[in-house]
Amino acid sequence: MAHEEIIGSFEARRVQRMLDRLYLGHLRATEQIAVSGWRQGQWLCVRWELADAKRSFVYSVDCRLDIGIERLPETTAKEVLYDFLGGVFETYLVGAREPFTGLRWETVEFAGRVLHVRGQERNEAAESAADQLLDEHERGDGPGEHGQQE
Repeated sequence: MAHEEIIGSFEARRVQRMLDRLYLGHLRATEQIAVSGWRQGQWLCVRWELADAKRSFVYSVDCRLDIGIERLPETTAKEVLYDFLGGVFETYLVGAREPFTGLRWETVEFAGRVLHVRGQERNEAAESAADQLLDEHERGDGPGEHGQQE
């Protein structure tokens, strides 16, 4: 099922600027928070992503709710997700920088609503470099079996 973007570039920049001010002093020099969101059927999902400039550190958290079950208009549902993610990121940034959750969707109750959340830390720069090495090896462009050029 295709998804429809629900957060345009203007709103994403506005929220990002607000978060930059809110978390001033807790963000490292090259870190920024990006915001995105989409709707897929009855599911409304918002992602906040903290990343450094080189993307050698990325912490992303997805939070979603079923607007049909929760009987919320899209705008109100998005505000609930923003509020929840704000608490998650504040705890993360002000505390010991430990992820709230893992890769599997977890169910939490927040503001009287049932939300589903997952998150992870990763090093996209290293993952990309590893993928490139694997691609080169599969094409025969990389090192041989014993790590030497053939």
